[in-house]
Amino acid sequence: MALLDKAVFPRDKICGDAIGGRAKRVLHSINPGLAKRLDLFPQQLVAKGWELYAPSGRSVQAFFKNSGYISARVDFDHFLLKELKSKEHIDIYENCKVTAVISAAQYVTVITEKGEFRSSILLACDGANSVTARKILKRSVDPDNHSGAVRAYYKGIKSSDTPGMLEIHLIKDRLPGYFWIFPLTGGMFNVGFGMLSRDISSRKIDLKKSFASIISETPQLKSRFEKATPVSEIHGLGLPLGGKEIPISADRILFCGDAASLIDPLNGEGIGNAMLSGKIAAEWTLKAFEKNDFSHDFLSGYDAEVYRLLGKELRFKKRMQSLFNRIWLIELLVRLGRFSPMLREKIASKL
Repeated sequence: MALLDKAVFPRDKICGDAIGGRAKRVLHSINPGLAKRLDLFPQQLVAKGWELYAPSGRSVQAFFKNSGYISARVDFDHFLLKELKSKEHIDIYENCKVTAVISAAQYVTVITEKGEFRSSILLACDGANSVTARKILKRSVDPDNHSGAVRAYYKGIKSSDTPGMLEIHLIKDRLPGYFWIFPLTGGMFNVGFGMLSRDISSRKIDLKKSFASIISETPQLKSRFEKATPVSEIHGLGLPLGGKEIPISADRILFCGDAASLIDPLNGEGIGNAMLSGKIAAEWTLKAFEKNDFSHDFLSGYDAEVYRLLGKELRFKKRMQSLFNRIWLIELLVRLGRFSPMLREKIASKL
């Protein structure tokens, strides 16, 4: 088995750094020891819940039943890679950029800057800008199911009164986009702003300028950033969202994670869904070898399994996403949530 990655680890990955409870459950189902080691990993914080801010500045807290983590991807991804390097029968090629993928009758060929690799099956986990999806599925950006976002790291932000909360700020004139503040270890914060690509284009939104103006002009944020200092540049990222069922397999190829457009359309978290799709892809890879059948007809069972487990949830969150353009509804939900534990639990489960 070969793992190809264009980067050399440890490396940064532009992300919100929130790791949902689903990721924890998937890791535990694969290897309880691995999940335990992640619990003890010093570069993670426990994500206790969401703190949702309405445009008025009023907020409501909703705590998770199954907590996740918050960890910078430079740390989290390196942790996973080191775990993988301890396993046998896996050849890892870093600094190995993929330039093309060719699917043929007998094998799939991956062309890289370090040479060609041939395999019976390929698991394409090559992210939001998947070379494999572009080459094999001729996929392009769907602005109705894609978000753009910017992110920077800060220190010195005045913390929330409740540690470990993932803050979502819904800002008037920036809806249905949202601004986030996620705490990290060492007094650091992941701060970002994202919006549907369709709205970015139609409203001619400059995400970096909006990011800066939100901090300087929003009352509940301005005071908290008074002593804050950015410790990174503002970087952009694209988020291929779930909620629309598209092909995520082809002859000899299974697509996982962002390459399969499985990001939560409501909160933008994609790690848990990526891990679940990876686990399912591994199971279907074993089935393909058992049957000696790597055809799309057979591998399309992977699509059905992924959408059986995630499709309904992603479609629901896609519909919920459209409601976050209505200020009166946001204010009502926050107001009711402050006085209703049952509603708070529902908010936590849906976000």
